[in-house]
Amino acid sequence: MNKITILIAALFCFSIGVNAQIKPQMVFVEGGSFQMGNPGTQAPKGDADERPVHNVTVKSFYIAKTEVTVKEYKQFIADNSAKDFLNKREHKMPAAPDSAWYAEHPDTKKYYPLPSRPWWDWQDDLPMQHITWYDAVAYCNWLSQKEGLQKCYSENADGGIDFDPTKNGYRLPTEAEWEFAARGGTKSKGTIYSGSANPMDVCWFDDSSNLKGPQKVGTKNANELGIFDMSGNVWEWCSDYYAKDYYTKSPTDNPINLTVSSYRVLRGGSWHYQVDHATVTSRDGPEPHFANFNYGMRLAKNN
Repeated sequence: MNKITILIAALFCFSIGVNAQIKPQMVFVEGGSFQMGNPGTQAPKGDADERPVHNVTVKSFYIAKTEVTVKEYKQFIADNSAKDFLNKREHKMPAAPDSAWYAEHPDTKKYYPLPSRPWWDWQDDLPMQHITWYDAVAYCNWLSQKEGLQKCYSENADGGIDFDPTKNGYRLPTEAEWEFAARGGTKSKGTIYSGSANPMDVCWFDDSSNLKGPQKVGTKNANELGIFDMSGNVWEWCSDYYAKDYYTKSPTDNPINLTVSSYRVLRGGSWHYQVDHATVTSRDGPEPHFANFNYGMRLAKNN
């Protein structure tokens, strides 16, 4: 075999490898109805924004088997064709936690002193973290473009981001889809954590992680649908705007809060939070430009 043939073969193998890395593993979630929210009648009772419990029906969709990994996200960062949303993000990997971050997180510093090398060193099989909501939807659009699919997010005339749930590309799950999948969909056994009543079986939270950072995806047990880490590891951005009282006015069929506000939904808890935040009903709503070493993402897609 001559040098040119070897080079062509090598490039072909590299191309196959890149394509295999880019394409996420998606799990089919058969649509159905469920009682969304936490009644607050037994521990963990949840917060007021998890009530009232209300009936919701979602149509079938796909959701990623794991959170988006560092390895997957690095491909996005390295691709010069990736586009900004009005410069709301920078195309580079975030810095690792430094002494300033530790100063704001004394509990973590107590258990895991600042090391001489980057804390978790952006290892490929860790969940991507420290990303904003804008980072997350830019990644979704980039991956959709790579696979020749329609983009679900677009900039509007006011400088905001519009979400079109009818497009066939990758997107963040709606809040209702997220909870339905976390509960195990139509196969749900009704546990408060995703896949088990015992959080140690399925969840990376402060006690199980020993505050040593996010953990490799897929190392705890999966839930009823074969989905990993929906309880803990990193909080996961959803497409919805966040409102504390949304459950009092949520539609029944395929709800998504598109009423513009200053906040976006996060779900699932993280390695740095107490276990009560890792339930299938726990909600949070930071500003979309805010990043944290607890914040990551999971992909969804229409059926």
